[in-house]
Amino acid sequence: MQQTNDVFYEQLYSRKKTFKEYGIQALIFIVTIGLSMAVFMFCIASIRNFGLMIGTLCIGIIVYFGYKLFMRLDIEYEYIYLNGEIDVDKIICKSERSRLLTVKAANFEQFGEYNAATKEKVDSYPVNKRFDVRSNKTDALYYAVFNHKEYNKTLLIFEPDERIMEDMKRYIPKTVWH
Repeated sequence: MQQTNDVFYEQLYSRKKTFKEYGIQALIFIVTIGLSMAVFMFCIASIRNFGLMIGTLCIGIIVYFGYKLFMRLDIEYEYIYLNGEIDVDKIICKSERSRLLTVKAANFEQFGEYNAATKEKVDSYPVNKRFDVRSNKTDALYYAVFNHKEYNKTLLIFEPDERIMEDMKRYIPKTVWH
């Protein structure tokens, strides 16, 4: 009887925010403070008996939703790798998890390093859906093009660690490795 050994790895990392995302967070903060002050002043000036109470309640609601929006830019990605199949999950604010996609390495039509030499070619490749799940912390990026049952032609830009890369080599067809 032949024994099979499953290969299972998890890789979790947070995404480093870009300058644009820091700008968006600053804008959310400024708008939240400005809107809170404006609504509070309006409530005090317009509502006679309960203006202070309603204004305070409005500030609480605005700050709550501003905080939730601010934190939506706190993103982590998790790769779950099992015997040549990769599940990619997006985790927002360490609490909301959603599965982005599942793909088998054997189904890759193109695969290779995503670097300065391949960036232009890969970015111009005609696909229906793009998943860019990099951390913005490292240059060890890879791309994969494949047909997905839901998205059809799909491009994935990701950064699997050495353990995942080593095992994935067994599944990726040699003809698609660039």
